[in-house]
Amino acid sequence: MYKREFENLIRSQKVPKSTLFYGACPYQNNLLLSQTLQSLDIQSDEKLSLYYDEFIFSSAKNFLSQSSLFGDRNILVIKTDKVIPTKELDILLGLCLKNETSYLFYQYFGEDKKATSMTKSFDKKYDATFVRFFKAEQNEAITMLLAHANTLNLTINRYAMQHLYMVHMEDLSLCANEFEKLLLLGKEIEINDIDTFVYGLGSVSMDHFIIKLLDKKDFKEDFSRMVESDGNDEIRIVNAIQNYISQLFLFHAYIKLNGAFDAKTILGYPLPPQLANQRANQSIKIDLKTYKTLLDLLIQTEYKLKKMQNIEKNAMLLSTLIKLQSYL
Repeated sequence: MYKREFENLIRSQKVPKSTLFYGACPYQNNLLLSQTLQSLDIQSDEKLSLYYDEFIFSSAKNFLSQSSLFGDRNILVIKTDKVIPTKELDILLGLCLKNETSYLFYQYFGEDKKATSMTKSFDKKYDATFVRFFKAEQNEAITMLLAHANTLNLTINRYAMQHLYMVHMEDLSLCANEFEKLLLLGKEIEINDIDTFVYGLGSVSMDHFIIKLLDKKDFKEDFSRMVESDGNDEIRIVNAIQNYISQLFLFHAYIKLNGAFDAKTILGYPLPPQLANQRANQSIKIDLKTYKTLLDLLIQTEYKLKKMQNIEKNAMLLSTLIKLQSYL
């Protein structure tokens, strides 16, 4: 089931007895669970949370088996990166179906392919379903973050949020973690605030890094700082560069066809004039054949980083970026 389908179930007050949440976006996983619990108006004494190594099958089974004389519910939330054996999982799902006051919400944060076997258990015979999360498109991601910021009474303009999103390499959880800190400023957050208070502590702006890379400047020091900082692994860096170059290609194609550019039409959302002009100028400097060469190189590198074992990923990525510059 897609996220929007499950959100419709929440709105119609038809939450299944058991739900598996998994996929590529932990932020959306946590957000949808929070929305689900709110829709059920869960009280603190009705919920048992078992996180990672806290999960013990017997404890989960006993909790879901309980009945209440006072109409209280048994809401079990399991958050783990481990797969629960099918036999145990089926027992828990069966208990939820049998006991009308019991609900199970299983947040799985392991590899997607390992969740496939579990999705077979979450079917209609148990009044169960599963929701898989995919990486949000940028406009959707910014909209989610702005909504989250609004609930915290954090005022931040869309341009600044886009900047924060790129700084944290399109990681929604890392962006949301900055909100409490930014609230302390007591004002509307702008781009320069992100520069000062988010990556002014030694990390590197992803946009600035990619611009330096594409301008064929020495990027090695920035690269070292980036891979050493929290959350900046090699695959995320490759994905960020892919996304940036893909945007440049869209600008290039639009300008060739129309003789001018319109960032909102091209990307689906506006950019600050300075950034839009910068994208347009960069895009024209690269010809179509080179775009294909650059994207092919990055796709091959992403595949190797994900599939090859016993390799020095840092060195492989650095070699790839040096090669990328040679194609420009």
